[in-house]
Amino acid sequence: MNRMEFLNRKIERYLSKEQLFKSQEYAKLEKPYLAKSRKNFTVANLLFKISENDDMKKVLSLASGFEMYDWVIIVSYYSMYTSALAAISKLGFKSKSHAATITLLERFYVRDSRLEQKHLQNLSKAYALSEALITKLIQTKDKRETAQYDATPAISRENASSALRDADDFITRVEEILQ
Repeated sequence: MNRMEFLNRKIERYLSKEQLFKSQEYAKLEKPYLAKSRKNFTVANLLFKISENDDMKKVLSLASGFEMYDWVIIVSYYSMYTSALAAISKLGFKSKSHAATITLLERFYVRDSRLEQKHLQNLSKAYALSEALITKLIQTKDKRETAQYDATPAISRENASSALRDADDFITRVEEILQ
């Protein structure tokens, strides 16, 4: 079985388990998801700036050592994920599963070079969501899980900064594809 067949089978399984839904009605969610993605990214940036700036901490009555790098990573991931939801809604899908969303991204934006015109306005941009960006999404998801669920996460400023850069790159590429 080749990779495309594998992805198609996974998608069918997600549909049968009602972790994915398909309807052209979901295409109307594209713009709201993109707007939410940018809003989440702004929040991640604010959290990073508060963590970095002692004057902001004073204004907010926070301790001088207060930082939120774990939440920068968590919110960065969700900003990426919400832009991924925008990309799949453009195709008429809605997802209740992070894994299903990532599978759809790989299937329709990385592996499929013959998307129909109704799916994307500009076919040349279909491949702009490269495997490297999918990898960034997966890596940021892993960082988010560590930051969110580990009682003593080794969250560093660099991990938070990296998550912000990856999120900005990912969201910008999705926005370019969907224009």
